[in-house]
Amino acid sequence: MKGFFKRPKLSPAGKRLVCCCSLLAFALGCAQGADEDWDIALLDTARTAHYLTEEEKNVVLEMNKVRNNPGLYARTYIEPRLAWFGGPFGDDHYRRPGEDVYIRQTGGKAAVVDTANALSRLSSRQPLNPSLGMSLAARDHTLDAGANGIHGHNGSDGSSPGARLNRYGSWSGGMGETISYSYNTARDIVIQLLISEGHRNVMVGGAYRHTGVSIGVHTSYAYMCTIKYTTSYTEK
Repeated sequence: MKGFFKRPKLSPAGKRLVCCCSLLAFALGCAQGADEDWDIALLDTARTAHYLTEEEKNVVLEMNKVRNNPGLYARTYIEPRLAWFGGPFGDDHYRRPGEDVYIRQTGGKAAVVDTANALSRLSSRQPLNPSLGMSLAARDHTLDAGANGIHGHNGSDGSSPGARLNRYGSWSGGMGETISYSYNTARDIVIQLLISEGHRNVMVGGAYRHTGVSIGVHTSYAYMCTIKYTTSYTEK
């Protein structure tokens, strides 16, 4: 192999491995204009949330597309990427069309197949609605973890995801938190998390009704996105 191939270039993101997300899933989907297959007016619940950036609003929309029709999401955005695997690194790395950078996929091609199959078996869930307090709690962790190079769910002050939620309100019924690293665009973030079974189960959790989102910079991973989920949340 060494004598016949010029060593492919690995992106900086391709070298990053962290425990709290399935890193380096696929980037923006190749099926452009597929929004017409969803009722965007129903699912774009965060568009008027003044406390979120445009891309944070897009994260909420992307998650709601997954929750609304998981099988369609798999067919539109997950399955087409299976053709991107192969080359000198086999099924452990993928390369986007038109690029010469190979990116390592945690779990390899098999993890993407498992994700598509899992989504295809799911039924529709209710859309998530944005919360100011939950977004502030997410932002606290993004700012803290990003500045201090932390990965994981505990803050530099030892705070837990639930404790941060309690700063701005009270939750009941159920609570979850997912964290994406290395990406700052909605589909990249959402697909990265979907390819981790544990994080996928949180994102599509049928009991969740509310969400908070914060995208920011990270000293080690370039970017991070903290996403909060609750069944019920009362703002202070």
